[in-house]
Amino acid sequence: MTARNDKTLSRRKAMTRIGGLAVTAYTVPAFMTLSAAHAASSASAASAASAASAASVASAASVASAASVASAASEPSAASSASSASKPSAVSGPSIPSNSVTADECEAGEGTVVTRVDGSQVCEQS
Repeated sequence: MTARNDKTLSRRKAMTRIGGLAVTAYTVPAFMTLSAAHAASSASAASAASAASAASVASAASVASAASVASAASEPSAASSASSASKPSAVSGPSIPSNSVTADECEAGEGTVVTRVDGSQVCEQS
C-alpha cells in the first residue's frame, strides 16, 4: 500500500476510537446512576405504626352579616311620542266578482248601490 492509504486507515482508526470513547463517556454515568439508585432502594425493616392524632377543636360559628339596605325606587320613564300616521295602501283596480250585477239590475232586484271608501260600488240587499 501507499503512504497515503496508510494515513487514511490510521485516521479511520483514530476516529473510531474517539467515537467509542465518546459513546462510553456518555453512557457509563447513566448506567452508574441506575445501579446506584437500585442499590439505594433496598428493602428496609417495617416501621411501627404511628399513634393516632387527637381530634381537632371545632371552630366557632361565624357572625351573621347585617341586612343590606334596600335600593330606592327608580323614576318612571317619560312617555314616548306618538308615531306618525301611516299612508293608506294604494287602491288596486276594482275587482269584479263573478256574480257582479249592474246598478240597474241591483235596483231592479230591490237593492241599493253603495259606494265604499275605496271607490268600489257594491249592491246591498235590504
